[in-house]
Amino acid sequence: MALWNSLTDVEREAQFELTDEQRAELDRRWAQHVADPSSAVPWADVRAKLLG
Repeated sequence: MALWNSLTDVEREAQFELTDEQRAELDRRWAQHVADPSSAVPWADVRAKLLG
């Protein structure tokens, strides 16, 4: 949340374009999730691992 709050209104409202490679990667990841939702790792687990 701190990162989001650090942005200006202009930055929050800015639009950006994905490259074809980025879009393909997002599509691949989404398809993988739809095929096996249990493979997702909850944010709380990721955060706990990062914070050690």
